[in-house]
Amino acid sequence: MVRVVITGCGRVGREVALALSAAGDDVSVVDESEEAFELLGKSFDGTFHLGRAYDVDVLREAGAGEADVVLAVTDSDNANLMTVQVAGRVFGAPKAIALLADPAREEAYRALDVDFVAGARLVAQVLVERVHEPEFAFHLSFPTGQVQVVEMELGPEAEQLTVGRLEIEGQLRVAAVQRDGQVFIPAEEDPLKPGDLVVASVRQGVAGRIARYLVEEKP
Repeated sequence: MVRVVITGCGRVGREVALALSAAGDDVSVVDESEEAFELLGKSFDGTFHLGRAYDVDVLREAGAGEADVVLAVTDSDNANLMTVQVAGRVFGAPKAIALLADPAREEAYRALDVDFVAGARLVAQVLVERVHEPEFAFHLSFPTGQVQVVEMELGPEAEQLTVGRLEIEGQLRVAAVQRDGQVFIPAEEDPLKPGDLVVASVRQGVAGRIARYLVEEKP
């Protein structure tokens, strides 16, 4: 279980809080709006703390001093920057990550040694990749853009296909398979089945070589 403090309960903060809470993590959320707490709904199994994201007393009440991770995901880059700095310098948080909306600030954040996620850049990158290779749902793309971690659903042509036959040396490597609600790490000789959800590392441009094995994209 991970102890997480999330500052900002907008769309991003709410989704992250609900996902981590559902995974069994110990989650505290900080926001200036009481309505934000109501939007979390009854499924949220954590605590809510009213106040500014970077307020030392509010962060202390939320448990920043014991947190494994502090996530600053308000709609203000300045507030997120201040929050991660307070989390690190005042509370000694092992990890503090800021959501960054303005790509122009990336170099400044790197110079300040701030751990951040550039939201606009990630969205733009995923949209570009979906234009060029719509067969894949992208999870992660490395800085060079040549290798991505993707998920793909197998179609009828995958009957009697094995992991080894799907893999392509230097081009595609299977990491995990989800089948009937269960996830496992397969061996090369393991059989694959239509309907399997496969997570793999792939090199850009490989989609055409395995397209026959995938579920056709609906128009």
